[in-house]
Amino acid sequence: MLALSVGLISCGGEEVPEITEYDLTIASTEGGSVTTPSEGTSIYEEGEVVNLVAEADEDYHFVNWTGNVDTVANVEDATTTITMDSHYSITANFAPGVAIPLKNPGSFVQMTIGDVDSLDPPWGYDTASGEQVQYIYETLVYFDGTKTDEFVPVLATEWELLDDNVTYRFKIREGVKFHEGGDLTPSDVEYSFERAMVQDRYFGPVWMFYQPLLDLHGSRDGDGNIQVTFDQIDNAVEVDGDWVQFNLANPAWNLVFLQILCGPWASIVDKEWCVAQGEWGGTEETWEDYNNPYVSDSYLHDYTNGTGPWKLEEWDPGVQIKLVRNDDYWREPAAFERVITQKVEEWTTRKLALLAGDADLVYVPLAYIGELEGIADLTVYQDLPELTLSIDALFFNMAIAEDSTYVGSGALDGNGIPMDFFTDIDVRKGFNYAFDWETYINDALMGEATQMGSPIAEGLPFYNPAASMYSHDLTKAEEHLKLAWDGEVWEKGFKFTLLYNPGNLPRKTVCEILAENLAAINPKFQVSILPMDWSTGIVPNLFSGLLPCFQIGWLVDYPHPHNVVVAFMASYGVFPHLQGYGYPELDELIEDAFNELDPAVQQDMYYEIQERYYEDAPSIMLCQPLGRRYFTKYIHGFYFNPVIPSLAGPLYYMSKSES
Repeated sequence: MLALSVGLISCGGEEVPEITEYDLTIASTEGGSVTTPSEGTSIYEEGEVVNLVAEADEDYHFVNWTGNVDTVANVEDATTTITMDSHYSITANFAPGVAIPLKNPGSFVQMTIGDVDSLDPPWGYDTASGEQVQYIYETLVYFDGTKTDEFVPVLATEWELLDDNVTYRFKIREGVKFHEGGDLTPSDVEYSFERAMVQDRYFGPVWMFYQPLLDLHGSRDGDGNIQVTFDQIDNAVEVDGDWVQFNLANPAWNLVFLQILCGPWASIVDKEWCVAQGEWGGTEETWEDYNNPYVSDSYLHDYTNGTGPWKLEEWDPGVQIKLVRNDDYWREPAAFERVITQKVEEWTTRKLALLAGDADLVYVPLAYIGELEGIADLTVYQDLPELTLSIDALFFNMAIAEDSTYVGSGALDGNGIPMDFFTDIDVRKGFNYAFDWETYINDALMGEATQMGSPIAEGLPFYNPAASMYSHDLTKAEEHLKLAWDGEVWEKGFKFTLLYNPGNLPRKTVCEILAENLAAINPKFQVSILPMDWSTGIVPNLFSGLLPCFQIGWLVDYPHPHNVVVAFMASYGVFPHLQGYGYPELDELIEDAFNELDPAVQQDMYYEIQERYYEDAPSIMLCQPLGRRYFTKYIHGFYFNPVIPSLAGPLYYMSKSES
């Protein structure tokens, strides 16, 4: 159409200026409408500013204005203006789901259900602690992107393995400062590892230093007595000018040792600052005084001084932890000024925060993924191969502590269970056959998981796809439970309590399935279910031996089967120690398999180990879930590495923006 022009005319002897008018045509897509002005074609004078208002229907959101939008003030705002200086045709676009606004552009906010155990690098052995430690501290080397067998320099600029295949040397980076102002030196690196080996807290991660360096499982023997000398610790890590040297006990650890050095337990601390705060002084005289301390004895439990991209600002246990950017970082400062991790157990609260833009990432139980389908403003990563390296099980405690309040009467009298109830193999096998993996995987994990038969997960070397595993079979469960304790279990029944942490729907579902199926076999089999906070309730009960069964996951420390079979099967491993499980013959098989240099022989040995776990049935092995991440669309740069202990991923390389 041509513009309507009226030339100068005379009206009572006066000239009237020319008036130019333009058409504005407005339309909308499915899911909403334009209410101001009405849709269709309207005529406006040149230069007129026209208000635009688009309104979305229920379950839809406004996306943007398209068409002739050169003079639209903000094409991404449903309420905006257009200036008329030509003919224009514009369309308001809508999409299913909720529109998520960009909030807190300088911060990364995540909501999860876990709580930090400790910020002391060699103390924390949980993913929540490890994630925060790796934001605050740094290691000598780190994984190269998504790879687990290639590495990049961090606080070391280069490294070498000498011809003897047991001597690693790392050159320490110059010009790096700790958050409190101290300079990084090779002595800090030596102190960090020796302090960890001196501390070696009960059930901690430092066994990963003792095994490769000293061929020991820790500083103490099975009775809790010191079994290592200070000279052994001191000689394991040495300073040589600008270099730090590690002396391995066995060449089998060559690759695995570099993987261990990427973990949060291998973070570097400031020796001078630590000593000034009352930590171990670095000498032989007092080292035993600092062995296996209470968590509250460590100054580094809740005070930090690393070299990483963020510094601790505030930690309110059970509520949130806030980190602030280190603007004096030796590399480019991070994009996020703050990193805020909040503990929120209620799923609906986490979901609403994500959809409102108040959180950038939340923990989403697989049972609820349908509630986030089709939301255009979310970036979803799914089928992540990472969590194939995350292993979950319900463990049987074969030596329950005498003062447990979760065993009823404490006797096999129909009102409780004895402390050694799970030493009977028929009890353990009966419980395994009573569990329904298909229901668990479909109901709690939406089918995005596969059943496991042993701790060696798919994706690890020497995984056996044909390994034996239990099936849901109530007839076989009944057969074994009738044999248990010479028939007394079937005749008298039992009572005990299972715990789970609130907000963890999969673990709650495990408890419910087992309790319901046992009661269906015999109504005298009574299992109560109790929610309890993880860090303040379940963990102390677990380490005190009070729980009849405990459900916990394991994210591999390093991607080798040795890590999981030690954790699940060796008598000195974390879980067997808590269960009272393990025996010398199995320990020897585990060590021989790791040290074997012939891959074919090694495979046979690891296959045998997997069958041993099935036969012993020390737990109900659950499944390998596939991973998902739900970010708002404003978060960029995420990549996945299966060994990084973080829901968020590599935050230093990530950012937040509209585009």
